[in-house]
Amino acid sequence: MKIKIPKISPILTKLIPSLELDLQSKFTLGIVFMTALGIELYFSLINWAGPFGAIVGQFLRSAFGRGAVFVPLLCFVSVVMMIRVQRRKYFAEEINARLTWGIIIMIWAVCGYLNLFNWVELGTPGISTYSGGIEYGGGVFGYLLYPVITGLLGSFGGFVALFFVWLFGFFLFSSMTPHDFVSKLQRLPSEPNLIWDFVPDIFEFWRKQTNDNLDSKKPVEDTKKADPTPVPLHITIPEPRARVVPNTTDEVVPEHSKVNQNTNRTEPFFADIKPDILDNQPAEGEIRMLTGEKIIWNFPSFDLLKDTVNGVDPGDVDGNKLKIADALKSFGIDVEMKDVTVGPTVSQYTMSPVAGVKLSTIEGLQSNLAYTLAASSVRVEAPIPGKSLVGIEIPNKIKATVRLKSLIQTNDFKDFKGDLPLAIGLDVSGKNLIYSLAKMPHLLVAGSTGSGKSVWINNMLLCLLYRYSPQDLQLLLVDMKRVELKLYDGIPHLLAPVITDAEKAINSLKWSVLEMERRYRLLEDHGKRNIVDYNKYVADTKLPGIGQLTYIVFVIDELGDLMMLAKNEVEPIIVRLTQMSRAVGIHLVLGTQRPDTQVVTGLIKANVPTRIAFAVASGIDSRVILDQIGAEKLLGQGDGMMMSPSTMKAVRFQGAFVEEDEVKKCVDYVRTQVGNNDFLSNFNAMVTQPPTVKVNVPGMRTKDDNMDEQLVDDVYNKAKEIAFTKGMVSTSMLQTALGIGYPRARKFIQNMEEEGVVGPSNGSKPREVFPPEDWEI
Repeated sequence: MKIKIPKISPILTKLIPSLELDLQSKFTLGIVFMTALGIELYFSLINWAGPFGAIVGQFLRSAFGRGAVFVPLLCFVSVVMMIRVQRRKYFAEEINARLTWGIIIMIWAVCGYLNLFNWVELGTPGISTYSGGIEYGGGVFGYLLYPVITGLLGSFGGFVALFFVWLFGFFLFSSMTPHDFVSKLQRLPSEPNLIWDFVPDIFEFWRKQTNDNLDSKKPVEDTKKADPTPVPLHITIPEPRARVVPNTTDEVVPEHSKVNQNTNRTEPFFADIKPDILDNQPAEGEIRMLTGEKIIWNFPSFDLLKDTVNGVDPGDVDGNKLKIADALKSFGIDVEMKDVTVGPTVSQYTMSPVAGVKLSTIEGLQSNLAYTLAASSVRVEAPIPGKSLVGIEIPNKIKATVRLKSLIQTNDFKDFKGDLPLAIGLDVSGKNLIYSLAKMPHLLVAGSTGSGKSVWINNMLLCLLYRYSPQDLQLLLVDMKRVELKLYDGIPHLLAPVITDAEKAINSLKWSVLEMERRYRLLEDHGKRNIVDYNKYVADTKLPGIGQLTYIVFVIDELGDLMMLAKNEVEPIIVRLTQMSRAVGIHLVLGTQRPDTQVVTGLIKANVPTRIAFAVASGIDSRVILDQIGAEKLLGQGDGMMMSPSTMKAVRFQGAFVEEDEVKKCVDYVRTQVGNNDFLSNFNAMVTQPPTVKVNVPGMRTKDDNMDEQLVDDVYNKAKEIAFTKGMVSTSMLQTALGIGYPRARKFIQNMEEEGVVGPSNGSKPREVFPPEDWEI
């Protein structure tokens, strides 16, 4: 339930056509108006506001009794709220109904108490033989609650019941659980500052806008001066303490980040660090986190996600079974039809062929079966893993929409024992597929445009946000398309704002390599094999100066674009990370809509054994991703196939559908907790900066390295002269003219193509040459 603030500007602009109010002016008028209203209401209660004020005062006293003093007080509270909201850069014009109802219920309980304490008679509301009528109690508002409770429970029972009504309103207002309330109450004598935790953040009355609405509603600050570059959410907290930066030999620590160089810190956040070494102030423009005891993190509610609303219709099941048997019999194949498993997208008809029938023969009849069944696509699974049966998957007449809520609300997901659980989707039998990203240990997601790849990546990220706090998980998101992952900007899990620049993306990959090497040195120093053993060791020993390692999930959406821009740098780094980073808790998720060998290279496939394919254009693309055909038969809209080390063959599944507003709600909920805890953000400005030390990755070549090689190679310069003179070039031409081998000649042509002086390959014909303007024959 949302209560919209009335918009005054459309009315005023009709009365005064030249008047246009922005949000800043609206809130300024609101502050002035509510201040004047609060003062006038107080004057009305003490009969200082004239005849009209006397009428208003009489109405307030009749409605609220002695509780009428809270009405002008609420006006002044709303003034303070609007002043604080004006300090924020972005806000929406809507009131949080939860907090509003909390205030109403608390006032209602207080008015009931006033009736109880003034012995208002349980008869006619305006008559009382004790204290002068209901106006001297809690008014009509309190009388609505008072006679029901006291009439049923008596005075003492009514006193207790009204207290719990008020307590319910307080919990609703403060968004505090009873456990939080008791724990903070116990710590209050030793930590008096916790008294402010019992008062909710006034900014909670206005929900923060999401990124899509930032363009439609102007910010409070001058939009012309705003920096178009996305920045993380900035939170101001009194006396912030800086994050301790690890002291390593291959990293340069900025002056403002140096803290106690003798401590060997393992993560930006640690649960056991003593406050006395956290005394530096954060640098301007950088978010830091407060460290100390373990934070209390509230995970998003399942109510933020939508439920499945439609069912599934497989069509005429018995009729399809007869058609399948008759179609196969017409080709001389006798089968015995078995059970039918109805899934969300397809139904699997199982059958047992007679002895002597080759399964490859049945697989070759997929097109004939699709024609017989009048189906858009038919896939044959021969045999079904673990069964002596053949499966024929036929699209349902009406497919069910699988929602993420139906997957992560199950005990399969809640009680999953592995680290980094992901709800993949539902298989053809309707079983929930839950896999651990930590055991995959890296993931490739590929599919053509519109197949559901980006939606599935959103599902994956929401699964992580529903299970891990920023203290336990750090995210790096690269969005080369600039529109898919920008919704997650501002969440405290991010090590950097969502990266859309290729250079920053490459820098973040290099930072990941340095972080991986640093973590391996920690494991070596303490004699541990992986992140799980190390974290258990830290938790058991509680040694000062070291903390547990957090998982890092690095997501790259549209790897193809990044590979086109800098393949010589990106591919070697990805290969090195996928080879070694599993043990130290760094996991890669690579997404692409270009499943070709130039993007999904052999080295990447060899080190990313877990792959998900959505609908692709051809069987060749399917082989590139899954090493087998089948993905070209998928139906799109989340229909996918998954191959992992734990499965013998690719498993077909239907991924969950999550809408954009669901993602926004979950992300907004996570953002609201920034600053409400001691933990602020994982943001680290060094992630996207060029590394200050050399990154040792075998096979990695930068553009500068290529240029240096070209400048010192006289043979290469001579090869360019031959190409410019003849106006065309080929590998065999350079071999003959220069007397060099094929690998070196091909390398020269590739370098010239990178410089832009040679065109792309033209089959068996020589390549075109584009000499520079200053070239003279």
